[in-house]
Amino acid sequence: MFLLALPVVVSIGLTAVPRRALLPALGIAVGGPAKAVQLSNAEVADIVTADVVERQFLATADFTRSLFDESATFTDEIDTYSLPEFVRGTKKLFDGSRSRVELTSPVVVDDEQASFRFQETLCFNLPILKPIVSLSGKVVLTRDPATGLFTKYREYWDQSPTEVVLSARL
Repeated sequence: MFLLALPVVVSIGLTAVPRRALLPALGIAVGGPAKAVQLSNAEVADIVTADVVERQFLATADFTRSLFDESATFTDEIDTYSLPEFVRGTKKLFDGSRSRVELTSPVVVDDEQASFRFQETLCFNLPILKPIVSLSGKVVLTRDPATGLFTKYREYWDQSPTEVVLSARL
Protein backbone atom coordinates (compact mmCIF):
# COMPACT_ATOMS: atom_id res chain seq x y z
CA MET A 1 0.00 0.00 0.00
CA PHE A 2 1.51 3.32 -1.07
CA LEU A 3 0.56 5.23 2.08
CA LEU A 4 2.60 2.95 4.28
CA ALA A 5 5.76 4.22 2.59
CA LEU A 6 4.93 7.84 3.46
CA PRO A 7 6.69 9.52 6.37
CA VAL A 8 4.87 9.49 9.69
CA VAL A 9 3.57 13.03 9.14
CA VAL A 10 2.38 14.32 5.79
CA SER A 11 2.28 18.03 5.12
CA ILE A 12 -0.90 19.23 3.45
CA GLY A 13 -0.72 22.93 2.79
CA LEU A 14 0.21 24.56 6.08
CA THR A 15 -1.11 21.71 8.25
CA ALA A 16 0.83 18.61 9.25
CA VAL A 17 -1.44 15.55 9.36
CA PRO A 18 -0.49 12.10 10.72
CA ARG A 19 -0.62 9.65 7.80
CA ARG A 20 -3.06 7.30 9.57
CA ALA A 21 -5.54 10.18 9.78
CA LEU A 22 -5.60 10.26 5.97
CA LEU A 23 -6.63 6.63 5.56
CA PRO A 24 -10.34 6.92 6.46
CA ALA A 25 -10.70 9.96 4.21
CA LEU A 26 -9.36 7.85 1.35
CA GLY A 27 -11.79 5.03 2.13
CA ILE A 28 -9.13 2.83 3.70
CA ALA A 29 -10.09 1.23 7.00
CA VAL A 30 -7.80 1.60 9.98
CA GLY A 31 -8.08 -1.41 12.26
CA GLY A 32 -11.57 -2.33 11.12
CA PRO A 33 -13.79 -3.27 8.19
CA ALA A 34 -13.50 -1.30 4.94
CA LYS A 35 -16.00 1.53 4.70
CA ALA A 36 -18.16 2.50 1.73
CA VAL A 37 -17.32 6.19 1.62
CA GLN A 38 -18.70 8.71 -0.85
CA LEU A 39 -21.33 6.49 -2.44
CA SER A 40 -23.98 8.24 -4.48
CA ASN A 41 -27.31 8.93 -2.80
CA ALA A 42 -28.97 6.41 -5.13
CA GLU A 43 -26.45 3.70 -4.18
CA VAL A 44 -27.02 4.36 -0.46
CA ALA A 45 -30.81 4.25 -0.95
CA ASP A 46 -30.57 0.89 -2.74
CA ILE A 47 -28.38 -0.62 -0.02
CA VAL A 48 -30.53 0.67 2.87
CA THR A 49 -33.68 -0.58 1.11
CA ALA A 50 -32.14 -4.05 0.79
CA ASP A 51 -31.03 -3.94 4.43
CA VAL A 52 -34.60 -3.24 5.57
CA VAL A 53 -36.57 -5.40 3.11
CA GLU A 54 -34.27 -8.37 2.47
CA ARG A 55 -32.13 -8.51 5.59
CA GLN A 56 -34.83 -7.20 7.99
CA PHE A 57 -32.16 -5.22 9.83
CA LEU A 58 -34.44 -3.52 12.35
CA ALA A 59 -35.25 -6.97 13.76
CA THR A 60 -32.03 -8.85 12.95
CA ALA A 61 -29.23 -6.22 13.04
CA ASP A 62 -28.06 -7.68 9.72
CA PHE A 63 -27.13 -4.55 7.82
CA THR A 64 -24.36 -3.24 5.58
CA ARG A 65 -21.91 -2.20 8.26
CA SER A 66 -19.61 -0.52 5.74
CA LEU A 67 -22.18 2.32 5.51
CA PHE A 68 -21.73 3.12 9.22
CA ASP A 69 -18.95 4.91 11.04
CA GLU A 70 -17.75 2.59 13.82
CA SER A 71 -18.53 5.33 16.37
CA ALA A 72 -22.17 5.59 15.22
CA THR A 73 -24.88 5.74 17.88
CA PHE A 74 -28.26 4.01 17.66
CA THR A 75 -31.20 5.62 19.48
CA ASP A 76 -34.77 4.37 19.81
CA GLU A 77 -37.57 5.54 22.11
CA ILE A 78 -35.95 3.67 25.01
CA ASP A 79 -32.18 4.32 24.99
CA THR A 80 -29.00 5.04 23.00
CA TYR A 81 -26.56 2.28 22.06
CA SER A 82 -23.14 1.98 20.45
CA LEU A 83 -22.91 0.07 17.17
CA PRO A 84 -21.70 -3.16 18.85
CA GLU A 85 -24.37 -2.86 21.57
CA PHE A 86 -27.11 -2.37 18.94
CA VAL A 87 -26.02 -5.45 17.00
CA ARG A 88 -25.55 -7.66 20.07
CA GLY A 89 -28.76 -6.46 21.77
CA THR A 90 -30.98 -6.71 18.69
CA LYS A 91 -29.79 -10.23 17.89
CA LYS A 92 -30.47 -11.37 21.47
CA LEU A 93 -33.76 -9.51 21.98
CA PHE A 94 -35.68 -10.49 18.83
CA ASP A 95 -36.43 -13.74 17.04
CA GLY A 96 -35.57 -12.63 13.51
CA SER A 97 -37.29 -15.63 11.91
CA ARG A 98 -40.65 -14.68 13.49
CA SER A 99 -40.33 -10.88 13.20
CA ARG A 100 -41.26 -8.86 10.11
CA VAL A 101 -40.24 -5.34 9.03
CA GLU A 102 -41.82 -3.55 6.06
CA LEU A 103 -41.06 -0.22 4.44
CA THR A 104 -44.12 2.03 4.31
CA SER A 105 -42.26 4.73 2.36
CA PRO A 106 -39.31 4.75 0.00
CA VAL A 107 -35.84 5.27 1.47
CA VAL A 108 -35.01 8.93 0.81
CA VAL A 109 -31.33 9.90 0.81
CA ASP A 110 -29.60 13.25 0.52
CA ASP A 111 -26.12 14.42 1.50
CA GLU A 112 -27.17 14.96 5.14
CA GLN A 113 -29.35 11.96 5.93
CA ALA A 114 -31.33 8.93 4.87
CA SER A 115 -34.85 8.35 6.14
CA PHE A 116 -37.74 5.96 5.76
CA ARG A 117 -40.98 4.94 7.44
CA PHE A 118 -41.58 1.39 8.63
CA GLN A 119 -44.12 -0.99 10.12
CA GLU A 120 -42.80 -3.91 12.13
CA THR A 121 -44.01 -6.92 14.03
CA LEU A 122 -41.36 -7.99 16.52
CA CYS A 123 -41.19 -11.35 18.25
CA PHE A 124 -39.23 -11.18 21.49
CA ASN A 125 -36.72 -13.94 22.07
CA LEU A 126 -37.62 -14.79 25.67
CA PRO A 127 -36.87 -18.25 27.11
CA ILE A 128 -40.43 -19.54 27.52
CA LEU A 129 -42.84 -17.07 25.97
CA LYS A 130 -42.37 -15.33 22.63
CA PRO A 131 -44.54 -12.19 22.88
CA ILE A 132 -45.15 -10.26 19.67
CA VAL A 133 -45.59 -6.48 19.44
CA SER A 134 -46.39 -4.22 16.51
CA LEU A 135 -45.22 -0.69 15.97
CA SER A 136 -44.60 1.83 13.25
CA GLY A 137 -42.41 4.85 12.90
CA LYS A 138 -39.60 6.58 11.11
CA VAL A 139 -35.84 6.03 10.98
CA VAL A 140 -33.42 8.89 10.33
CA LEU A 141 -29.79 8.07 9.57
CA THR A 142 -27.50 11.10 9.85
CA ARG A 143 -24.52 11.18 7.46
CA ASP A 144 -21.03 12.55 7.98
CA PRO A 145 -20.56 15.29 5.34
CA ALA A 146 -16.93 14.32 4.66
CA THR A 147 -17.38 10.55 4.24
CA GLY A 148 -21.10 10.02 3.68
CA LEU A 149 -21.05 7.35 6.41
CA PHE A 150 -23.89 7.13 8.90
CA THR A 151 -22.98 8.52 12.32
CA LYS A 152 -26.41 8.40 13.97
CA TYR A 153 -29.40 6.10 13.74
CA ARG A 154 -32.60 7.46 15.29
CA GLU A 155 -35.95 5.66 15.52
CA TYR A 156 -39.10 7.70 16.10
CA TRP A 157 -42.06 5.53 17.05
CA ASP A 158 -45.67 6.45 16.28
CA GLN A 159 -46.65 4.76 19.56
CA SER A 160 -45.32 5.36 23.06
CA PRO A 161 -43.18 2.61 24.62
CA THR A 162 -46.08 1.88 26.99
CA GLU A 163 -48.50 1.45 24.06
CA VAL A 164 -46.04 -0.92 22.37
CA VAL A 165 -45.69 -3.07 25.50
CA LEU A 166 -49.47 -3.14 26.02
CA SER A 167 -49.93 -4.35 22.43
CA ALA A 168 -48.03 -7.58 23.23
CA ARG A 169 -49.74 -10.82 22.30
CA LEU A 170 -48.63 -14.43 22.49
